[in-house]
Amino acid sequence: MSLPLFSTLREMGLPMPQGVLQVGASYGQEMREFLENGIKAGVFIEPLREPFEHLSSICMQLPNFVAVNTLCTDESGKEYTFHLASNGGQSSSILKPARHLEEFDYVKFESTTQLISNTLDNVTEFLRNNGHAPVVGALDLLYMDTQGAELKILMGANRTLKDIKYIFTEVMRGDLYEGQAPFLQFCGYLDAIGFTLNNMYFNRNHAGDALFIRKDVVGVRH
Repeated sequence: MSLPLFSTLREMGLPMPQGVLQVGASYGQEMREFLENGIKAGVFIEPLREPFEHLSSICMQLPNFVAVNTLCTDESGKEYTFHLASNGGQSSSILKPARHLEEFDYVKFESTTQLISNTLDNVTEFLRNNGHAPVVGALDLLYMDTQGAELKILMGANRTLKDIKYIFTEVMRGDLYEGQAPFLQFCGYLDAIGFTLNNMYFNRNHAGDALFIRKDVVGVRH
């Protein structure tokens, strides 16, 4: 991701996050950044087995860091066809690739797998009820990289989002994936539930990052 999340929060004089809920954590590439910036607890969600096993091995070495192997969407118990990408799974998605095949022509989608979904609310409730309540209670940053499925994930996280101050997420425009939510619809949904867009960036391939902050944290009226 290209926006400087933690330095932006420091420049604004905002409280630094203490716990991260990362959806699409892959192999744990951001783990060092989280640790260097004071993250004390975390839940790291990755649906694919190979990256999850690596992610889990990292979390087992860190207190209050929990890895979860599941697919998150707006409902639990639904079977999805997950489109597997050749770049170590990093571009894999529940959405079928569209312009992604042109913009990132070096990434191939040659196979699929079937996965069963969970909502973020169900994941955090399960963890809270099974020995990880302090970890869940510390989560105030939602960090997403899920290839066009971000809005679906938010729609399954109503209870979880009540304790979130910051949302740092991959964003897309130009139909990189079929059925991907338009960026302005994404912004509108977050605005309606109490988050304001603070920063955004798109690269020449129409993928980028955005930082949303809970309105009461920055003193914005609903």
